[in-house]
Amino acid sequence: MRNIYCFGNELIEGDEVAYDIGKLLDLNEFEIVHAMSPNEILNAQGDIIILDVAKGINKVSLINDIDKLELVNSITCHDMDLAFHLKLMRTTGKIQSVNIIAIPYGTNKKDYNIVKNKVERILKEI
Repeated sequence: MRNIYCFGNELIEGDEVAYDIGKLLDLNEFEIVHAMSPNEILNAQGDIIILDVAKGINKVSLINDIDKLELVNSITCHDMDLAFHLKLMRTTGKIQSVNIIAIPYGTNKKDYNIVKNKVERILKEI
């Protein structure tokens, strides 16, 4: 069984969407893992699948080139974001590939079923 790391904080409006969609998925070969911070993927190995929201996109998208992810300027270890963690894990050989299924930030609950279907199609392709 493969894990899908669904990012989202249910206490922050708009950030809970990926986790909510993850709970709706009906795919027997995947296990949904709720991740509230990038630290929660540090034990992952091999090929990683992530479901998260992203600003600046207008449709569900597959991102499999982590070099395209923008790093934030970190001042402390608490500022290290998902892109930083993924690039570090790849550099150390902990992971081989990453597939991020990005959901547009601000997706409305009324569109969850449409988004769920698109996510399931992408998961069947990867």
